[in-house]
Amino acid sequence: MSTTTSNENAVHVAEKLAKYSLGLNYDELSEKVVHEAKRALLDTLGVTFAAKGADAVKIMWKVLDNFNVNGTATIIGSGKKTLPQYAALANGCMTRYWDYNDGYGFPMGKMVAASHPSEIIPICLSLGESENISGKELIVDIVLGYELSGRILRSIENKSLEARGWNMDTRASFVSPLVCGRILKLNVEQMENALGIGGSRDMVLGILDTAGEVNTMAKNIRHAYSCHTGILAAMLAKEGFTGPVRVLEGEKGFNETVLNGDFNFDTMINGLGHFIIEDAEYKPVVASRTASGHIFATLENTKKNDIHPEDVARVDIYASTRVSEHTGDPSKKYPFNKESADHSIYFLTAVAITDRMVGLSQYTKEKYEDAGIKELIGKVNVHADPDTFDQHHRAGGRSVITMKDGTIYDTTVLEPVGDNTTNPISDEQLEEKYFDCASRVMSREQAEKIKDAIWNIDSFDNIRDFMEMLKF
Repeated sequence: MSTTTSNENAVHVAEKLAKYSLGLNYDELSEKVVHEAKRALLDTLGVTFAAKGADAVKIMWKVLDNFNVNGTATIIGSGKKTLPQYAALANGCMTRYWDYNDGYGFPMGKMVAASHPSEIIPICLSLGESENISGKELIVDIVLGYELSGRILRSIENKSLEARGWNMDTRASFVSPLVCGRILKLNVEQMENALGIGGSRDMVLGILDTAGEVNTMAKNIRHAYSCHTGILAAMLAKEGFTGPVRVLEGEKGFNETVLNGDFNFDTMINGLGHFIIEDAEYKPVVASRTASGHIFATLENTKKNDIHPEDVARVDIYASTRVSEHTGDPSKKYPFNKESADHSIYFLTAVAITDRMVGLSQYTKEKYEDAGIKELIGKVNVHADPDTFDQHHRAGGRSVITMKDGTIYDTTVLEPVGDNTTNPISDEQLEEKYFDCASRVMSREQAEKIKDAIWNIDSFDNIRDFMEMLKF
């Protein structure tokens, strides 16, 4: 029997989600949850700052400049004002560019159901600025976005969207209209229609981030484009435009057409018993989140044994099934752009050995074309080790480096920095990451002022004052 017919919550889903979204209150958030929202904002803005000047971002800004549209929402970095949907698109592209923003996921069979919940933050900032929301309201909107995003992941029980050929950023079609509707102060009926309008528009194809295809700039706006649509959906609903309110549970809706009845509406309506933002994980290296184990293993192996690339005969990387398939496909072996390089075990391993770090400075045209790195890439072999890494140690990895003289160095890292259950990133480490990102585009003094404002964002009566700080 399908979830649709057996689950009593599969009735009036939009109404229940609308009431939950409108009813969430700052005063019911614990100090820990509020603090987690601030951590999320700090991390997100850091990686967003670092993307100023990136090729994809330059193109986005050029196109939006050509529109010559004024508005009340800030494009981070330039300080230009435009319509909130355009600011959300531009800022979302920046947030996603480095693939350095946070993650939330869990094992699903041999694979992982994963997402980057922080991608809701650009929409909270752009529409929130336009609507004059307070810092406390911003925190609630961020918590709500994380909550709805995580609930969708958890509600798909037996086979992830990725395994069905779709990308998990499809969730933005359902999350963003509700978050935007709250910011716009819609009533319940309007919220339902916003969900119907947005949720029936943007399904994101898996080709934008799959093992056997080269990644492109379009990867950077998977979520942002749907958030842009979500703002429009909420604006339309506010004026009386209607949409299919049964978009999740109805005939030929999301559950029936995309999930074949695999959606658990109880989870979507009731959640997990705690706020999902508490489970967010932050990346310690600039790469696919679940690649951090084998990257740290290679870095440790290289440094403690003083390994030099010219002395290496062979490198064997062991990781989870998902990592070995998702980032170990031959299509990404010799990357020529940032979007594929951060999802290439081969490139990540080669630069870890060569540069002894995997940071922002490793992603350059010169690195992609470097003869020594290409030679080392040819020596990298990828192996799936499901018994060791597929469940609790899904982010773990093993690096075995064989030298030309026959010496073998073997290092395993089961719980790398960033594993929220065993080795979470501290506030101090998160600040260090933030400053490293911000230093690319602004002075330490400006970065410090923004950092202090983030930790005290709930004291802002109007986030417009905060957004004025984000010009550099």
